Amino acid sequence: MKKLFSTLAILLVLPLLAISQGKFVVNPEKYDFTGVFMADSPFRLGILGKEYKRLQIYYESVTRQTPTAYTVKGYSNAAGNVCPFEGTLKIVSTSVQNPEDFDADHNVYFLEASYSFKETGGTGTGTFSGKAGFDFWISDNKPMIEDGMFGADGYCNSQYEGFWTSDKTKVKKIANWGSCRIPGSGDLDQGVGEFVPDEKYRSKGWADYFNAIFSQNEEVQVNANFREQSKWWDKKAPVLVYKKAPKPVINVYKKNGQAQGALIQTLSLKVSETPEYWDFNEDGYKEIIQLCDDGKLYVWSPKDGKFYNVPSYDFVKYKGYLTYKPELQRYFTTHYDNSTQAHYFYMYSYRRGTDPSQDAIVFEGSVTEKDGIWTELNQYGQILHNKVNTPEKLSKIWFDYIRLTMAL
Repeated sequence: MKKLFSTLAILLVLPLLAISQGKFVVNPEKYDFTGVFMADSPFRLGILGKEYKRLQIYYESVTRQTPTAYTVKGYSNAAGNVCPFEGTLKIVSTSVQNPEDFDADHNVYFLEASYSFKETGGTGTGTFSGKAGFDFWISDNKPMIEDGMFGADGYCNSQYEGFWTSDKTKVKKIANWGSCRIPGSGDLDQGVGEFVPDEKYRSKGWADYFNAIFSQNEEVQVNANFREQSKWWDKKAPVLVYKKAPKPVINVYKKNGQAQGALIQTLSLKVSETPEYWDFNEDGYKEIIQLCDDGKLYVWSPKDGKFYNVPSYDFVKYKGYLTYKPELQRYFTTHYDNSTQAHYFYMYSYRRGTDPSQDAIVFEGSVTEKDGIWTELNQYGQILHNKVNTPEKLSKIWFDYIRLTMAL
């Protein structure tokens, strides 16, 4: 939700309870909002109580029960205390936003909902309840979260504002969360363009978040990032520990609660680049990747409970510039050669085998541009299009890539 705009700023200072309009500009009977409610999970930021203890919320599933009611199952994490929960999210109203406030070329809408999620296991359980707000748009007859300005200063969305009530003591605590920013977070949020927790709240569960951004110690920063990106709700997810000396390795451990258990394996790395941890093959599980030109790629196998090396990653050219274009379902790298004064673009696809040990990165061709003249080669080095003066004359996938990245 783009709170940098005046039309939405009221959401930061007024309770969501006060903005219910009781009408439906977008008919909830016509559309399934599951995708809107699932967006950004599990990387939402949250607070619990006046001391701003860190709260994380993950939705495992959202299921439509009626035109306005959705069943939600997931997990909460209050500074390390993980509890499963389930409950209901109900649509209250929809209204129209000003698309100019979102720099959008389509209609933008606001959805208000109420929610009640009861923790069903773990220690110190309770119930989350309150109001939530979502900015969305409709594409191909499907509601989508409005994230066109994701990464812009002040961006936020999926804003939940309410309370957590203890089952045992009936004490109520503030419990708010959202994507990129947290409503009602007071002096916790010291960021201007993006959320940055005040260092004085580190002991309230924010240490890893803070260290992942600001730590000057490479080991501390990498391990904080590993924990920040881990599947904390998954009892079978590995625990990763990066060691830089005497040689860079990652020790992979079984999970014991939220801590590390027995050592599973040790992965060797290259000296020249720190490891990253992200879903490289988009299968829902994290991979370890090094973007240096001599780096490695390790893919996690949930079946075998260990990482496999993908040797074909060694043949990717200029890994440091590797990007993924979901619209094209391809990876691309770029390079500018000063000696030839030409731009080079390389395209790859990820092929999954019957198990991660058979996964492969497949080179699919390249394009060269010099002085506005383009040449396209296939994966075997054969020329497909030679000396064309516009990328529109290249294969459609290359034209789309150049258009998306504004490479011209």
